[in-house]
Amino acid sequence: MNGDVDEPDAITEADERHARRAGRWLRFAFYPAAAVLAAVLLLGRDQAAGAPVTTKFGSTDQGRQFELGLDKKGRVATFDTHVVATCPSGRQIAMPWDPTDGDPVRFERDGDRLRVSERGDGWELGLDARSTGRGGLRGKLTLVVHVKPKTRAPFDCTARGVKFFAGH
Repeated sequence: MNGDVDEPDAITEADERHARRAGRWLRFAFYPAAAVLAAVLLLGRDQAAGAPVTTKFGSTDQGRQFELGLDKKGRVATFDTHVVATCPSGRQIAMPWDPTDGDPVRFERDGDRLRVSERGDGWELGLDARSTGRGGLRGKLTLVVHVKPKTRAPFDCTARGVKFFAGH
C-alpha cells in the first residue's frame, strides 16, 4: 500500500448511449405494465358501498324483520335480520345476521344482483337477491348449522330459500 488510489475506468460515449437506451426501454416496459396492474386492481374489485343513510324495512317469509341500509347512491350498505333453521328432529335454531357487525363480509355485486355469504365455526349464511329498482331488495336467504353431538352422528339444521323483501 503506497497510498495510490485506483481510478475508475473511463465511461465511454458508447456506454452512455447504451445506458440511455436501456433507460428508455425500462420506461417503455415499466409504465404500461404499472398502468395495466392499476387498472386490474381498481376495476376488478367490487364497488364498496358507503355508509348507510337510508333505512328500508321488510320481512322474511318466516315472519322476521329484514332491515336494509342504503348508501347515498342507493346501494346496499348493510342489512340486519334473523334466519330460522329447522333440525331433523323439528327443533329450530334462530340466528341473527348483520354482516357489518364483525369481520368484513364481501358484498358481491353484479348489475342489480347482490350475493353475500358468511361462514363461521359450524354455520353458513347466504343471501342471493336483486334490486327492485326503486331502492328495495328482494331475494332468498339460506342458513346451515352443522351440529356435532358427542353421543350420536352429526347432522345439519337448515333453512334454504327463505324469501325476503325490503323497500318497494
